[in-house]
Amino acid sequence: MKHLLFVSCGRCGTLRLSQILKKKLPTQKYAVVHQMRFSRLANVIGNFIYKTKGFEHLKEKLYLSIISRYRRGRHFINTDPLTAMIIPQRILKQPDTFIVHIQRDHDAFARSMLALTRKRLMSRIAHNLIPYWQPGLLPLENLLRGHVYRKYRQVSVVKNRFFSERYHILNNYFPVDMRELFSPNLLEVLVKETIGESIMISRKELSIKANAS
Repeated sequence: MKHLLFVSCGRCGTLRLSQILKKKLPTQKYAVVHQMRFSRLANVIGNFIYKTKGFEHLKEKLYLSIISRYRRGRHFINTDPLTAMIIPQRILKQPDTFIVHIQRDHDAFARSMLALTRKRLMSRIAHNLIPYWQPGLLPLENLLRGHVYRKYRQVSVVKNRFFSERYHILNNYFPVDMRELFSPNLLEVLVKETIGESIMISRKELSIKANAS
């Protein structure tokens, strides 16, 4: 069973990425998901335990439980940033697991995330009222505009460092810049080199933004 897992700190075009892959890959062979049931819980737990090397059993139980309703015998493609910090060793050790680490400029991430929490009610609630929704961000800190920008920038630094340190030792680890991911040919090449599927994506399809900011 192949696993193509895109990890990121969010605001990296992952929704549009899932839309493209869902359209291009045969649905009878591939389950392509972006935001899954209970992935918000995974986000909080992942942020809570990201500094520790333990809790592997908890990660495995939670992650496998979340994805089980989507796989159903198909190869699995996950672009959900909310589950990116709890991928268990059981999945990572499989030779047909591929990790694509999408990175974005830290300042661009901070601006985008801050803008999202200002225009989307559910995001505003999550960032202000749920502890450990972002590592290092305290409840209600989102209301402090100047101060919290620096906090969001640090979130990007922390999470990208975590992904690099945890996943770079894998043979099937592919770090990629967000801007390059949505440039012609790169996504096609990634899909071919990982899961072995040949797809064609037009410039127009790559230029469409699902969540602009």
